[in-house]
Amino acid sequence: MRLFSLSTRVANLRRRINDKLTLPDRFKGTVVEKWAQYWRGLASDYTDVVVDVVKGARAKPRKALFIAGTSYGLYKCAQHNPDEEAFMHSLRGWSNQMSMVSNSLHNPVSEEYLRDLEIAINEKKLRTLSLGICTILWKDLYDIEDCTYPAICKYTQVDYTNFWNQIVDVGFWDHYWRLEWKMRNFDVNYL
Repeated sequence: MRLFSLSTRVANLRRRINDKLTLPDRFKGTVVEKWAQYWRGLASDYTDVVVDVVKGARAKPRKALFIAGTSYGLYKCAQHNPDEEAFMHSLRGWSNQMSMVSNSLHNPVSEEYLRDLEIAINEKKLRTLSLGICTILWKDLYDIEDCTYPAICKYTQVDYTNFWNQIVDVGFWDHYWRLEWKMRNFDVNYL
């Protein structure tokens, strides 16, 4: 059995904090008083939000569990989001493994994919776009340091309708999935 409800506990806590945190008379009507009022209002707003969230979670526990699970999953995805350095590390690893195999045993699909990636890197056309939970690796039309008119003009850039054609790989959960899929059977010659 509960002695106090959550809202009365919060109200009592607010009253105790307001009683203890009073400004001296010399700060009345100054910037310090406005600053203190701002922070009190902000704390009051956030405590109201927390109280509403707890009440909503008690009213609909399945919905609260779904939202909490989804939020935690997105948080973990953001923690394991690979960056460009992870891609380069993975690419070097696959290139080194491919170089240890005889040229006659190379899978042409894997070899062509690695060659295209190395050309894009050498021409400085490979770009990354982090979306928080995943990273998109795409190939731009021009070098990043190119200052010619076609590279600067907004009409010759990759637009959003054709952006998906330029995507090279997608990084999710510490892996670049297309790279790993293309290198799956890199040491088998299908010819």
